[in-house]
Amino acid sequence: MFAFGMDLGTSSVLLYRQGKGIVLREPSVVAVRRRSGQVVSVGQKARDMLGRTPEDLLAVRPVRGGVITDCEIAGTMARTMLRRAGCSGVFRPNLLICVPPLVSELEERAVIDAGLQAGASKVYLMEQPVAAAAGAGIDPRSPKGTLVVDIGGGTTDIAVISMGAVVRAASIRIAGDSCDNAVQAYLREAHHLYIGLSTAEYIKCEIGGILPRQEKGQCTVRGRRVSDGLPACVTVTADELNPVLREQAEQILAAVCELIEDTPPELVGDLTETGLVLTGGGSKLYGMDAYLSHELGLETHLSDDPEACVIQGTSRVLNRLKHQKEGVINLARRRQGIV
Repeated sequence: MFAFGMDLGTSSVLLYRQGKGIVLREPSVVAVRRRSGQVVSVGQKARDMLGRTPEDLLAVRPVRGGVITDCEIAGTMARTMLRRAGCSGVFRPNLLICVPPLVSELEERAVIDAGLQAGASKVYLMEQPVAAAAGAGIDPRSPKGTLVVDIGGGTTDIAVISMGAVVRAASIRIAGDSCDNAVQAYLREAHHLYIGLSTAEYIKCEIGGILPRQEKGQCTVRGRRVSDGLPACVTVTADELNPVLREQAEQILAAVCELIEDTPPELVGDLTETGLVLTGGGSKLYGMDAYLSHELGLETHLSDDPEACVIQGTSRVLNRLKHQKEGVINLARRRQGIV
């Protein structure tokens, strides 16, 4: 029986197939018809519709803030993604889904239901920080404490892990999406220009940063003028966006410091040796790793593909799922010890 690992994120879905590696990486967006609720497209095609859909179509994200908000649409999305990854026919695979450390039992049930709707035979849950540490090359089973900061699309999940389990955890809704919102708001207030979130994300990735860039960049932005609603074009510089995005990073830093204050002293002492594991797409924002490292006084471990750390970490567990006797279990709460 083959198995899949799934990172069901706010911004994207990643699938790992046992023996083949990462087989799919697509935006977690679904386009549906407003009246009938019929699903029109899933993934990249649906994402391209954001802000551009006709009145009859609606592009939605079934995962918000790291949790499923629409189980039916999420199930359809997961089923479509699995089919694209080669899961079809009568064979129903085992499915390991990564979840945030503070997910409630109700939210867990929604994730499990989505997995079963997608066609899985058995569904297992794993805590994201543990998987992220493993994917970044850190041994999560070590008794030494490790600080994991996963900056995703909807949330930043922060955790101190030890011996394969989460000891302390926190989650804030400051992440990639909030940075996009901040850029959008800045353009509206400073340049009197309305832009969509897709454009805001492009600007953030193109010239945005937490620290000043060595090369002073600028970007031409097109949108709708606030005063009369007509098309307009402005030029935005990297220096303008620096304080806007720095404010977002400061809130992440404050949450990390608060979590460290609540962590047992023995584990805090370990952090000077193990450092900070930074994962998630938001960690690629220019200067984020250097900023957190400087402010916390910790060495930062950032992989070449931080978005894939969580899904890469599931590969350790997939080979051991066949030894689990129960059908639907929660690795996070029951501490199965198979990391």
